[in-house]
This record gives sequence, structure tokens and C-alpha cells, in this order.
Amino acid sequence: MRLRILGASLTVVFEGRVSPAQRALLRRAWSRCLEDGEGTASAERGDGDCTGGDSPGGDGIGGDGIGGAVPFRARILTGSGVVPVAGGTFARFAAELTSALTFAAIERRSGELLMLHASGLADPGTGRTVALVGPSGVGKTTATRALANELGYVSDETVGVEPSGAVVPYAKPLSLIVEEPPAPKRQLGPDELGLRRAPSEGRLGAVVLLERRASRPGGRAEVRRLGHAEAIVGLAPHTSSIGKLRAPLQQLCRMLDACGGAVRAVYSEADELAGLIPGLLARAAVAGGWEPAVVPDRRADDGALAPVDQPPAILPRGYLRRGDVVDAVEIAIPDGGSDLLVMVGQQVVRLGGIAPAIWRALRAPARIEALAERIAPEVGLPPGYAGALSHAVEELSNYGVLLRS
Repeated sequence: MRLRILGASLTVVFEGRVSPAQRALLRRAWSRCLEDGEGTASAERGDGDCTGGDSPGGDGIGGDGIGGAVPFRARILTGSGVVPVAGGTFARFAAELTSALTFAAIERRSGELLMLHASGLADPGTGRTVALVGPSGVGKTTATRALANELGYVSDETVGVEPSGAVVPYAKPLSLIVEEPPAPKRQLGPDELGLRRAPSEGRLGAVVLLERRASRPGGRAEVRRLGHAEAIVGLAPHTSSIGKLRAPLQQLCRMLDACGGAVRAVYSEADELAGLIPGLLARAAVAGGWEPAVVPDRRADDGALAPVDQPPAILPRGYLRRGDVVDAVEIAIPDGGSDLLVMVGQQVVRLGGIAPAIWRALRAPARIEALAERIAPEVGLPPGYAGALSHAVEELSNYGVLLRS
């Protein structure tokens, strides 16, 4: 079974006791991800029971398959390696296959796509796509099923975005609870569920961070616009391999600019979101009031970023310098001043107060005494400043934003 997932070509080679009928069942579930020319073979009578038959777990749908050899196996050929998949029942095997294919595709596209852990739904006329972002359990799949009658189904797992803003679809099977846990979720294809097809070309048009509350008065979703700094801090945990992107924080800022900024939606039921999406997709682009706080290091062949005026590797004792960060942006805030967002390793740190001034002052390394002189024209030096400045430097050093020699 040859698939295209997030723009990556993957091949599934079935082994073990995966019958022709079960292979046909999986092809139907993955119908919208099949490579051109693959088709969807139909199971013929007599090919075997699609539910798993005599697997150790009983009928193969809800059993755990405890004991005995694992009867359902496959290999995923990624182009750079082989990923084995196995399950004690057909249902568990199908669920493991979905997870393994997702991880394999994310690994293939890491460093190329900005990948949001989100459901994607597209306007059928324009292709403008909303990403409903949030952790597992926030209701993304439920919202997808409710909204994909009117909107095109892009994904219920990962929305991939090119640097241009184009959306790369991942119309995978939906993982749905059919039986009580610990039975695995069932993998049901979007065609089987009657989900509307998305346009062949789409662009990201809205980003919504979901927050679900079980009981709320009024029966309407509460929507609040987010500044770029707050949005990025909220989005960062729901991205995949973001640290491998070139200038990831800058890419996030450009994405938010193009979408008119992100919003947070607090809701109870999926139908509360239906009335919000058309208006969100119609919003114009914005200028987010941000600027890069690092520049590309022209000496780097891999596109890595380095702080402005990269200091020598060895400095005299007692100096401060900027840390070896992945990326940094400075974002203006409405009441004046700015927030500094810095990515250190895989962590995004949001810093306010005098932190942006300290960062700007350390374009070149300095002793802490000289640092005070550098920031004085901008922030002033009130009585007792030395203790406050020392505390700020200590905090920034703990995050890895500053380094001491």
C-alpha cells in the first residue's frame, strides 16, 4: 500500500496474517492518502474475515491479543529506513499502523514543514483552512466529524504548512472510540464517515487554540484574540519538530500575520464552533509588530541561526554573552515595550520587563557593570538597580538565554 502523507511517500508491506480482505479494509480507510494509481481494492467473499478471525484476542476488534505470537505485522518503507508495526488483534494493528505512519511522515518532513497538532478544515470554495489546535482529548476529532459535512476534511491529527502558507493535507482515517477501553480505537476512513473532500490546494487561513469545558452557560463559544507572543507560547507544545525549522519563531510569526493572528476558543460542544469559522477564515492579514532578534550566521552551511555579532568561543572571565539560541523574536505589546521570545533547544521562553533591553545590549559580550551602562539610556537605573539587574541576569542564565564566562 503506497501512501502520500504530509507530502512524503511511504510504502506499507503487509506480513504475517493480514488477509487480502483486511488489506482491502485498510486501503479503504486510507483511501484519501493513497498514491496515484493505487486504487482501493474491494474485498472479495471468501478472502477472510476483515475483523481478524482467529487472532489471540478473539474477534480481533477489541481483544488485547495477550499471549502467543503476534499475528498481524507490516513494515513501513520510509525511503531512509524501515519501521516495523505489529499488533495482537487486527484493530490494535490498524491503530499501531496509523501511529507509526504519522510518526514516519513527521520525521520525513521535519525541518521542511511547520506541523501543528491540529484538525484541519477547509472552505470548499476558497481552500482557506482553519487549524483547530490542542492536546489529545480537547475534542479535535469530534469537531472534525461535526464540521466536515460543510467544510472539507484536511486532517484530524497534523496540519502541515509550507513556508508559503500552503497546507499539505493528511486526510488519514479518524481514530474513534467504538468500544470501551482498553479496546483500541477503530480506524474509520473519511469516505466511510461521509466527510467532505477538501479542495486540492489550500492555504492556512485561521489558527484556533481550543479549550474545552464540560459545562458552560449560554451555549456559545467564547473567542478571544491572542497577541503573537501569547499565541506562540500556546502553540509551541502542539508542534512537531519545530526546532529543526530554519528560524522557527519567525516562521510562526509570519504564519500568524497571514492568518490575522490566532484566537483562543473556549467551548463545550462542537456545533458551537461552526458559526465561528467562516468569520475567522475571512479575516485579513495583519502586521504583528515583531522583528527578528537574531540574524542568520552566514558562516553556517545548514541555515542555523546565531546571535548578532557572534562572540569568540572563549571570553575573559566575568563576561556575559547571549546564549546559543535556536531563534529569537521581539514582539511589541499594546501598552508599550515588548516581549522577547527565545527558543533554547526545544523550549520557547517568553521574557518581558528589562529582558528585551538586556538582550539588545548584549549584541557584543560585556561585563555586568558595562551592561548596566548600556541599558541605562533605555530603561534608566533607579536606586537599588544592581540587585534587580543581577536577579534578571541570573534568571536569563538559568533559561540558557545568557551565558557567563
